Amino acid sequence: AELQQILEARLAELTQVMRQSESVTRRVVSAELEIARHRGTAQQLDSETASLQAEVDAALAYTAQVRDRHTVLTAERARHRAEIERLEAEVGSADAELAAGRAQVDALEAQANALRSENASLKTKLKTLEQNVARMRHLKEELMSSISGMTQEMSGLAGGDD
Repeated sequence: AELQQILEARLAELTQVMRQSESVTRRVVSAELEIARHRGTAQQLDSETASLQAEVDAALAYTAQVRDRHTVLTAERARHRAEIERLEAEVGSADAELAAGRAQVDALEAQANALRSENASLKTKLKTLEQNVARMRHLKEELMSSISGMTQEMSGLAGGDD
């Protein structure tokens, strides 16, 4: 009976140790599974990190291209602005020339109108003078004819006294 008690005690101790060992084994297996899961997660994160790093590198390269393109476009915009300013200056100069040309045309038109008016006035004077000259010639002819008639009459009188 004593042996049985010792055996039962030993058996109980062994059972308890076995349970503890089983519990420790389960914890170890669980820890190993957790470690394996964490390693898998770490590998997955490493591959995701590598993928993200590749995306970041691609994005940085694209950003560099965009910056280069932006620089080119900014320089092109500056050239276009300078060209627009040059064209605006030319337009301003052309507007000034046009205004000067219009003023000159207006002055010449006024001068032409004044000359037309003077020409019309001079034509009227010329007609009047031509008419006066014609009348004076006619008057001269009448006077010459009258003088000639008087000369003959004077000759006739002078010849009749003899």
